[in-house]
Amino acid sequence: MIHTTFTIDGDKLDVGEHDANTFKGFGLLSCNNSSRLLMDYKWEHPDSYRKILTGLFGGKHPLVDMVKVELGNDANTSSGTEPAPKRAPHEEANVRRGMGYQLAADAKEINPTIKTCLLRWGEPGYLRPTWMEVKSSAPDQKVPESAYESMYQLYKQTIVAAYQAYGFMFDYVDPDRNETKHPMYRWIKWFAKRLQKDEADFPTGFPINQFHRIKVMAADQNYETEFGDGMLSDAELRKLVPAVGYHYNTNDGTGHPYRRLADEYQHEVWYSEGISPMTMGKYRVRATGGAGIGGRQSGLDIANRIIKGYVMSRRTHYIFQPAISAYYPGVNYSHKELVRACYPWSGYFEPDEVGLQVIRHFTDFTVAGWHENGAWRFLPSACNSGVGGTENLDTDTEQDSYITLVSPDKRDYSVIFVNDSAVRHCYQIQLKHLGSTSQKLLNIWQTMGPKSKDDAYDSQLKQRREQLKPSDGQVMIEVLPHSIVTATTLINTGDQQYRPFADDIPDNMMLYESPKKRVLFSDDFNYPTVFLQQRGGTPRYLTDQGGAFEVERVTQGQSALVQQITERKRALDWEYSYAPSLTFGDDRWHNYEVCVKMKFDVKTQQNSANGNYFGIGLYQVTDVKGRLNSAAYSFKLSTDGHYEFFKHDKLINQGYIDGMDLNAPHEVILSVLDNHIWAKVDQKKVISYKDLIDVSYSGRVKLGSGYFHTEVLKIQVNQLGNEIMPLRFDNLDSLIEYEGIWNHQCGLENTLWNRTLSTGNKKERSKFRFTFNGTGIALFGRQAQSSQLRIEVDGTVWKDVVVPERAADKTENTILKGLEEGKHEILVSVISGEYMLDAIGVFQQLE
Repeated sequence: MIHTTFTIDGDKLDVGEHDANTFKGFGLLSCNNSSRLLMDYKWEHPDSYRKILTGLFGGKHPLVDMVKVELGNDANTSSGTEPAPKRAPHEEANVRRGMGYQLAADAKEINPTIKTCLLRWGEPGYLRPTWMEVKSSAPDQKVPESAYESMYQLYKQTIVAAYQAYGFMFDYVDPDRNETKHPMYRWIKWFAKRLQKDEADFPTGFPINQFHRIKVMAADQNYETEFGDGMLSDAELRKLVPAVGYHYNTNDGTGHPYRRLADEYQHEVWYSEGISPMTMGKYRVRATGGAGIGGRQSGLDIANRIIKGYVMSRRTHYIFQPAISAYYPGVNYSHKELVRACYPWSGYFEPDEVGLQVIRHFTDFTVAGWHENGAWRFLPSACNSGVGGTENLDTDTEQDSYITLVSPDKRDYSVIFVNDSAVRHCYQIQLKHLGSTSQKLLNIWQTMGPKSKDDAYDSQLKQRREQLKPSDGQVMIEVLPHSIVTATTLINTGDQQYRPFADDIPDNMMLYESPKKRVLFSDDFNYPTVFLQQRGGTPRYLTDQGGAFEVERVTQGQSALVQQITERKRALDWEYSYAPSLTFGDDRWHNYEVCVKMKFDVKTQQNSANGNYFGIGLYQVTDVKGRLNSAAYSFKLSTDGHYEFFKHDKLINQGYIDGMDLNAPHEVILSVLDNHIWAKVDQKKVISYKDLIDVSYSGRVKLGSGYFHTEVLKIQVNQLGNEIMPLRFDNLDSLIEYEGIWNHQCGLENTLWNRTLSTGNKKERSKFRFTFNGTGIALFGRQAQSSQLRIEVDGTVWKDVVVPERAADKTENTILKGLEEGKHEILVSVISGEYMLDAIGVFQQLE
């Protein structure tokens, strides 16, 4: 057992009217398409939408009190495309295109006191010529001052448009580029002064004085800390920029510039982007190693970052990227969230109760916010962290990790301890200068994993463990391995069972629009006018991964999905975006055809000799770079009649169609039935391919085009064959029973379902069993080396030797079909080599 002693001294509490030391709680970053599907939840399942937002922003102790919105640029900024509010200098800003502004407004309806912040992750195409040098090594010197006004107007007009559309004013704005390596000090100063003094061209009735009070926040660097040094050396910059923040790195720079900014100059310092837990806690409790709800990138890891971020660099606000993952899994950095919302057709959503309750150990026993709402203060002398690492805090985890928060009147206090090690930690607290507060009973709240394998994963979440009475100004608190503990003078007994997401979540039904007609999905984009207006032309269920696809009226009585970005309008990327593409559908879809009626853009003239094409991709499950060819099978048709068929980026076949009428619509169909894939153009079959190695069997749909105004007039996805796969569950789901020795891992790369993987081998007599209702199963998982399995069905050997395919991540390696519809038990034994299991899918017979 480890022993630590520290003192809570009321005389050392700073209660000044500034926000350097107020506990600001947590924020939600709406960026790179991460909130997109919430728009469909809001429109089609408002009860689920409201429940998600109320669970995060509502209640007596709101978990989230900041919405930070990306000012999109129509390019992929890591996990998808956020639409630009302006695409031309004289275009009115359209804040209905993206979900971030609506999300902020709806959150403020639930809690009007939440704050909002705006930043940019790149530049829309019309600003590219004058801002090109922003990606250089010296943007502060190379971007001319003559370019500043047009960028300022993008921010200003977006802020004004958000106020006019949704009735809220942003509280903070970062004028610099997200995760810049070279802060633009001249531009930040220019912007701050312009913001404070601008009096012209505001709409009638607009609250200009409130606009002038928007605070500048900078510089959202990623790991780098040089902006802190720049602030210390420039008094004018400090006056103009009251809030600073950077991402991921918990440590401070050499000389502790951020600690000095907070302690000496009373500046706000934010952890302005940090991860949410990766791999939900219900899976983590089954991981090898006995870390329970802890481990790398777990809820406890995040809690350690929050503590260390304050101790090392005075970060008093932590913003989750993202808190709600409302995009389709498989994109870059996916499988990290407090709430997963990627099933808009059913309204189903999935909370990570472990991650949520870990964070509530901070928010439920304090008042979070800014000084004007009585927020509690950090007590620096009673905070410490010795945990190792600068981002993933997974070394020296047995070291001290605690923070102390005190009410401004010193009548109450809470101490949050984290122990993500296998060793018990005991803290002796001495209480000084707290008056009668030092005599108050301490309520000890604890969250940890289940005590036994037979207990539910969430049986030990935020439980009141005991009450302790200080004696002679001292109290001893024990923190068990892999747990978080809050010791508080608050009672809050009614909060013990507070789980806003626990009940009334809709079933996770597969997207199947019309089973009688065997139509999985269809859309002709002829939406009601109010639908188009309120959503800024955003279509149902479609999420952009490059470019911008929006619905518009193309002829009288006819709407189409139109790709908006040409080469001329192409953004100055944050990193790099591939050609326009979008994703839609259910990743459980199996055996289907995609029929698209489309029309090429032959009016736009640009230097893209072979770049004017339309494409369809099938069985997309991973899309890290946002590319059409990330789908397992994809087909491209160009305006010169050239067509290509790909499997996992490899060209399989190609040919030409003569005499295509480019002024007329065309029907393009790509179909898959088991291992047979074929393509048709205007009812003529042009591709027929039988896949024999590493076959894929399920996934979503992708559509793509070049940088042209390609029109999609209708989409229809039809079910083929007689079986569907409506259920898939993770390798660490409680439905699976493991025998022998397995290595169960969490927090792995984002190309795995839930970032988990289970590995077994013959030597360890590795087996697993599960029961299901259906006609067959699919085993998912990459195979790093060859292996062999024996599969038994209902106590009878189905096959003595099964050789799994060398599958890619998230792909089926073994298929078992043809069983009678009903309940079955499967036993899988590893009889040779090493086998990796990522997930299990269940086939069922169509009625």
